[in-house]
Amino acid sequence: MTTKQLSLCSVVLACSMILGCSPAERPSTDLTVEVRLLHTNDLHGYMLGYDYFQQQENRSLGLAHVATLVHQARLEQPNHLLLDNGDTIQGSAMADWAYAQGLDYLAEQRHPVIRAMNYLGYHAAALGNHEFNYGLEFLDATIEGATFPVLSANIFAADTADSDWESTRFTPYVIQEHSFVGSDMQRHDIRVGLLGLVPPDIMRWDRDHLKGQVQVRDMVATARHFVPHMKAEGADVVILIAHTGLRHYEEYPEGAEQAALYLAQVDGVDALLLGHQHRQLPGDDYQGMPGVDADKGLIHGVPAVMGGQYGSHLGLIDLTLQRADDGWVVVNQHAELRQVGDQRDELLVALLVEEQAQTLAMLNQPLGAIDGDIDNFFARVQPNTAIQWVNDAQHWYASKLQEAGELPADLPIVSAAAPFRSGFGGPEDYTHLSAGSVTLGNIADLYIYPNTLRVIELDGEQLRDWLEMSARTFATIDPNLEDWQELLQARIPSYNFDMMNQVSYRIDVTQPARFDGEGKKINDSHRIVDLQYQGEPVTAEQRFLVTINNYRASGGGFFPHATTAPVHYSGQMEVRQIIAEYTRQQASEHGEQIPVELEKNWQLDIPAGTQVRFRSSGLAAAKDAAASLPQLTLLDQDEEGYGIYQLLPE
Repeated sequence: MTTKQLSLCSVVLACSMILGCSPAERPSTDLTVEVRLLHTNDLHGYMLGYDYFQQQENRSLGLAHVATLVHQARLEQPNHLLLDNGDTIQGSAMADWAYAQGLDYLAEQRHPVIRAMNYLGYHAAALGNHEFNYGLEFLDATIEGATFPVLSANIFAADTADSDWESTRFTPYVIQEHSFVGSDMQRHDIRVGLLGLVPPDIMRWDRDHLKGQVQVRDMVATARHFVPHMKAEGADVVILIAHTGLRHYEEYPEGAEQAALYLAQVDGVDALLLGHQHRQLPGDDYQGMPGVDADKGLIHGVPAVMGGQYGSHLGLIDLTLQRADDGWVVVNQHAELRQVGDQRDELLVALLVEEQAQTLAMLNQPLGAIDGDIDNFFARVQPNTAIQWVNDAQHWYASKLQEAGELPADLPIVSAAAPFRSGFGGPEDYTHLSAGSVTLGNIADLYIYPNTLRVIELDGEQLRDWLEMSARTFATIDPNLEDWQELLQARIPSYNFDMMNQVSYRIDVTQPARFDGEGKKINDSHRIVDLQYQGEPVTAEQRFLVTINNYRASGGGFFPHATTAPVHYSGQMEVRQIIAEYTRQQASEHGEQIPVELEKNWQLDIPAGTQVRFRSSGLAAAKDAAASLPQLTLLDQDEEGYGIYQLLPE
C-alpha cells in the first residue's frame, strides 16, 4: 500500500470516529432533506374542544384544536408525516357513545375518531393500552375503517412460540416511501420505517378481553428484533411510535410499562414518539432523569416528544437527513411541543356534528335528583360522597346477586373504589355534582372508565393488606418535625387509593408503608389500625366478598391477592351502568330527592402538633367545601391554580 493510500485510509478512519458512522454510511454529499414528524398522543376520544363533564366548550384540548396546529406545521414544512401514539378511541363521552352503538354501527359507519383522523390524513397510528378496553372484536371493526396503517409489533397470537416473530396479531411495522423535496429543490425518495409498541401490561389490565387470545412481548426486545429487519428492508429512517413513557431502572425489568429510556438505546432508532404517561417532553416533567435532556427532548441523544393528553399539544420532531453512500443518515434534529389555542378546524367540527348531538342527548338523560353535593375534592384525605356513591352502588348490585343465589349467602359484602378525576388533569379536574338533577353525564364524570365489576373473596388478613396497599399513597409523617410536611406521596395516582365501605379503620401515617409499588412487602409495620366490621375487630380467619373492578382484579395497581383471590362474579355490565341503575333505584325509593349522607368510616391519624399539607382543587366550590369542614384549612393557591390545604388532627 502506498503512502498516499495509507494517508487516505487514516483520513477515512478519523472521519468515521468523529462522525460516529461507518465509511459505508457517512454523508457523501452536502445534499440534505428536512423531514417533519407531527405527533398526537392520548387523545382519548376528545375530537372536539368540549368538556363533557361541565358540558361546555374547552379551548385547551381536542383534535379540532390540534388540527389548526397541524395545518400550520404542514405549511411550514411540506415534507411531513402525521402520526398518532394511541389511547385514541376511549376516554370521552363521544367514545362511550360510539361503543354503545355496537358492531352494527361500525359495519355501516366509521368510528367518529377514525373519521376525524382519516380527514386529517394521518400516515400511521400505533395502538395504546386503552384501545383494548372494548375487546378485540370492537377494535378490529374500528381499525377496519382507517385509511392509514394501525401498528403494534409486540402483540402475537396466544399460542405463538417464543422463536416465532411472524405471527403478530396486528401489523407490526410499515416502511413508507415518501417523495420529499431536498436542499437542491429536487424530489428524493425517503423510506421511513414506522414501528408500533404497547405496554405488555394490557394482559393484566384487559385480561378478560385478551386471555387466551393474544400474548404480549417486551417492548425493548421487540424493537431489537424488528429494527434491524426494517433497516435491512431499506428503511432510511426508523421511528418508534411507542405507547410508553420514561422511568429509570437500576436494571431494566423485562415487560416494563415505561420503556422509552431503553428503547432509545436500540441501535438504528432515529426518533421516539411517546405517550401513556400524559406528560410533556420537551418540558419540565423529566428534568434530572439520567440520559434525558428534557429541555431539548433528547433521550440518549435520540429526539423524542410526548404531548400531554386529550389533544392539549402537537408534538414536532424535525430531522435533517443527509445523503450517504448507502442511503440517508440523520445529521441533526429538533424536538418541540406546540400548545393548542383558541382556533379550531371548523370542517372537523362539522364532520362530527351528528355524533356530538347524539352524545349530548345520551349524557343528558335524567336519572333522579340528589339533595346534596357529590364531590371528591378531598377524597385522598378523608371519606367523601363521590367514592361512597360508587361503593354503595357496587354493594347494592352485589347484594342483588347474593339474593339471587349468584354469590355465597353466608359471606358479608364489602366494596372497594378509588377516586379517578382527582387533579391529574389540572386544578379543575375533580368530580363535583351539585345538588339537583343527576344525569348519565354526571355518572360519566363520577366514573370515567369503562370498567366492569368483579366480586372476589378475601380473608381478614388479606383485606387489611388491601388497605395497607392503598395507604402507601401517604408520606411517612414525622411526629417530631416542626416544619411543614407533605401528606401525599408524589407520583402515586389517585386511582390506586381504594377506600372500603362496611368496615371502619384508621390510617396511622407515622408508620412506613408496608408494601412497595409492586405489592411486595418491604416493612413489618401496619398503617391500618382498628379495622372493624359491624363494630367488632376483623380477624384473620374472617372471610369477605369484595366488589372491585376488572382493572384491579387483573393486577392494576399491584394490590396483594388481587389476581390470586377466588373470583365469585365476573360480569360484563360496566360499573357506570351499575351506578346509573343504583341512582334510578334510589330515585324510585326516595321520590324527588335522593339523600346524600356521608358515612365517616375511616380517618387519618395525624399526630398532634404536626403540620401537614396537601394539594387539591382550586375551584371555588372546593374552597367553600373546605371552609365547612373543621379539619381543613385553605393555606394558599399555587402557580398552577391548585389549592394548598392543611389537614388538622381530629
